[in-house]
Amino acid sequence: MFAAEAPVGPEAALSQYSKRLGEAREAGKGERPTLSRCRFPQSSSRTAAEVASHEAVKIGALRAELASDNAAGQHVDNSTDVACAGSVVVDGETVLTCQQCQLPLGELVYLDRTGEEKLLHGECKARCMLHKLRTDEQERKHRELELKKVRREEFAIGWSPIGTIPRNAVCAGRLGCAVVPKGMCCLVTDKDSSTVSIAPTFEPAAAMNLEYLTLALQVRRTEGREPLFSLDPAENGKLDDEDPEAAMMVKRFEPDWLAGTSVGEVMFQADYHLKELSFGEYDQPVIGMKSCFEYSEKDGEDSEWSAREWFVVRKAEIHVSDDQVLVPYLKMGVEAREQILGGDGLEDAAITRPDHPLVRYAEIFTHNFDLIAERKSVVSQLREVAKASIMAKYLLESGSHLPDSWFSLCDEKKPLCCLEVPQLWHDRCFS
Repeated sequence: MFAAEAPVGPEAALSQYSKRLGEAREAGKGERPTLSRCRFPQSSSRTAAEVASHEAVKIGALRAELASDNAAGQHVDNSTDVACAGSVVVDGETVLTCQQCQLPLGELVYLDRTGEEKLLHGECKARCMLHKLRTDEQERKHRELELKKVRREEFAIGWSPIGTIPRNAVCAGRLGCAVVPKGMCCLVTDKDSSTVSIAPTFEPAAAMNLEYLTLALQVRRTEGREPLFSLDPAENGKLDDEDPEAAMMVKRFEPDWLAGTSVGEVMFQADYHLKELSFGEYDQPVIGMKSCFEYSEKDGEDSEWSAREWFVVRKAEIHVSDDQVLVPYLKMGVEAREQILGGDGLEDAAITRPDHPLVRYAEIFTHNFDLIAERKSVVSQLREVAKASIMAKYLLESGSHLPDSWFSLCDEKKPLCCLEVPQLWHDRCFS
């Protein structure tokens, strides 16, 4: 049996500790026996050569450890100057410092090989890598923008109101209206004689672009329909994805002679800009609108899909004011339809789900159409083309007497650039 020891109080414990400390001092272990000078050399009596030799051994061991732990298996050049990492002297001892933040390095360090070899903290290495990634991303975006700029200039993609929107002064003069204030004129009907004349106006709702009107009259008289345009994939989407021509789109005008006219140019530029907006190529015209990519990301949808979208006229009327001015009224919007790859290429799906990203974008675009038309010149001009189209239909179907001069106000056609244009909105890079 063992006798239980009496509990030791604080005073007794302190007495025993002082006794053992005195015995250690008598044994010659120094004034601070808890400090191991072999493990933590603090003596300042070493020469500068000894300090430099000691640090060289430490750096050599550190490089050997980095080389062995390098996951990529790259060789660390031990012949690099030891001064790749900075150093400071603290209490007579040389301490290596990080080349990024200039603070002392710890037990774990990282080698930066992006430029001059430097020893860094883990956090500093992460910041350097993040900075490099952001720089590479900015350079990639800059290269893409330059490439798209060259392609847009090559294929005449992009709307420019200056010199593109037809003026009414010349056309109105041919129809006997010499004064056109602010370039706006309207149509005035005479019920007794079934004739139509031109009159100046200050009301934008009644204003009519005469060049758009004469082209719409020609299409209505020869084709019996309104002007149409479609931007379709080359070979109906049957080309190989790796083929560089797979991203080409074909302009389709109905009738064909609309290519090169002001009406054809407006319809093409508006349709192309709609596709760029829907896929986030530009900032949205209304705060709160999201692109198709943003809808897909929000819903966590990463599967591939194909769809098409187009402008439509939802409502069209011709109002007659008290002074017999013809005022076109219409409501426009955007529709979308999902597509699938069939035997003959891309074809419309039987049912398009209402939560499809492009369908959702078409709905919000339709809801804000009038506001977007005020902020986007090309959309506003497309609405003017639609107004001219419904006015042409009314004039011909109502039996109004129109001289031949109404059908030949615009005889000039611009040279057509190309009927195939590249698709510049379909790429999106995630990082």
